[in-house]
Amino acid sequence: MNRSGQPRLRRLLPDAVLVDASTLVRGQALVVDGGRVVGLDDPIHPEVERFPGELWCAAPVMAHAHLESFDAPAATWPRTGFAAWAEALVEWRRGPRRDDAESADATLDLLGRGGCGLVLAHVGGELGSESAAAAGRGRPELICLRELFQPDPELAEAALAEARGAPVALHSPFGVSSDLARRAFAAGGLISIHLGEHPEERQFLATGAGPLADLFRRRDRPVARQRWDSPVDWLEDVGGARRGTLAVHCGDLGAAELTRLHVAEVGLVWCPGTHRWFQRPPPAFLDADGPLPALGCDSLASNETLDPMREFRLAHAALPAAGAQAWWRAATETGARLLGREELGHLRPGADCRCLRFRPGRSLASAAEACSLLSAVPPLRPLGPAGLPA
Repeated sequence: MNRSGQPRLRRLLPDAVLVDASTLVRGQALVVDGGRVVGLDDPIHPEVERFPGELWCAAPVMAHAHLESFDAPAATWPRTGFAAWAEALVEWRRGPRRDDAESADATLDLLGRGGCGLVLAHVGGELGSESAAAAGRGRPELICLRELFQPDPELAEAALAEARGAPVALHSPFGVSSDLARRAFAAGGLISIHLGEHPEERQFLATGAGPLADLFRRRDRPVARQRWDSPVDWLEDVGGARRGTLAVHCGDLGAAELTRLHVAEVGLVWCPGTHRWFQRPPPAFLDADGPLPALGCDSLASNETLDPMREFRLAHAALPAAGAQAWWRAATETGARLLGREELGHLRPGADCRCLRFRPGRSLASAAEACSLLSAVPPLRPLGPAGLPA
């Protein structure tokens, strides 16, 4: 028996199980041993637990989020210019607001209600271990990367020392000095960075001018003297074009730039809700060589809500030619793989059984039909947080 009083080995029989983006199973029980998927079994077993009318699938993975902006008054902020939005965010963060730890708790609760199974977050220095410890209780598992924002090259060593060897994220090519970036990437491991998000970033790197440069000078922040024609050029120059790097957003990158990242085995993460919130043009993911990006949700400073199923639906709506199955794979297995958690994002044998339960009200014959149903509007809602029924 486990702590909830349930037997360790359970045979669970919904109407259908979307094992992964390519496999829908009907009429077979999902066998789970201590929360781990063992396989499928005969539904006639006397101990089978039945869940009629339900579709089960793996919980989605959000490969990028921020936790500290739950109460951001983003509806009042500019959406067409990135520097103007960033300045509004900075000013808000300097004023009275909810404690960062409380904001993180509220954010994780919201993601949990949406069925998120795992989330990677860029966090400020005061969060980290507290937020990780707060995961559970219907919340997603949390991977924290301490985000570094330090454009002054003379403070690169101090910024890394302050992280005390913890896994780090870099804010952006304009938000950290190239010296800091080189040191961070040379240390190896998983590093996430906002990259190729908007034209102002490209202008800043190529010319040292534009709205972002103006913002930096108003705030007495240094602007690098070196120039790079592309954010991808910058990433290659500082040693970040390698496996283990997560490039987040990438909506301003062209197909050739995205292909360069794929060739270098850089993982891509896209936040469709934020892309839509900023009213940006369609990204070039379908024109590039390589798989679709994993999905993230960013924060309530640049998104209407934090809901993994909504991010999946928005991705499919924005670039429908990829198909619902491909976007479901991106929302589940791709994110899990990029975060080094291949046991998540599917319900094949060996998987950690973090599942979402839906009541679709119709029979399903194929994985394609199931994925299309999950991407439909109005959306289906999870029956509860990711996890096994008690």
